[in-house]
Amino acid sequence: MSAAKKSESVRKKSAARKGTVPKLPKLEPTDDSAPKFDVFAASKRSEIMRKVKSTKNKSTELRLMEEFKRLGVTGWRRQAKLFGKPDFLFPKLRIAVFVDGCFWHGHRCRNTTPKDHADYWRIKIERNQARDRAATEHLEALGYRVVRVWECEFKKANADLLEEKLRPIVDAFRAAQKNARK
Repeated sequence: MSAAKKSESVRKKSAARKGTVPKLPKLEPTDDSAPKFDVFAASKRSEIMRKVKSTKNKSTELRLMEEFKRLGVTGWRRQAKLFGKPDFLFPKLRIAVFVDGCFWHGHRCRNTTPKDHADYWRIKIERNQARDRAATEHLEALGYRVVRVWECEFKKANADLLEEKLRPIVDAFRAAQKNARK
C-alpha cells in the first residue's frame, strides 16, 4: 500500500472513531441588505478569510481562567482538537467550556444588530449559531457536558449568573478530588 493511501486510510479510521462532523446548512440571503462592495473577488476574499485563525487568549477567556483559579479549579486544557474547538476542556471530567462573544454568537443581551450590510451579518451570526448547536450536539454525543458562557456574564451585575454556570464544573472538580483521595 502506498504511503498516500495508507495515510488516507488512517485519516478515515480516525474520523470514524471521532464520529462524523455535521454539515452546516447553507443560509440564503434576503433582499433587505445593501449591495456588497469589495476590492477582492468573492473567491479571493474567501481564501483570505479562511487563513484568519485565532489562537491567542482573549480577554474573556483570561477572565474565565482567573475565575477558575479563584474557585480552585485546575486541570483544563486549551486548544483541544475536538469539533467546535472548546475554549477550555476538562478531559478527566468530560466537560467542554465555550466562551461566546455576545455579538458574534447572537446573544440578544444588548439588542445590537448592524444596519449596514444587515443581510451579511444575519447570515454570519445564524451560521455561527448553527455551528454552536452542531458542536454542542456532537460533544454531548461523545459524552461531554457542554457549558457555554456568554461574554456579558463577566459583568459584575451578572456575577451570580456566572457563578451558577460554573457551579457544575466546580462540583465535578471537587467530587473528582474527593474520589482521588479515597
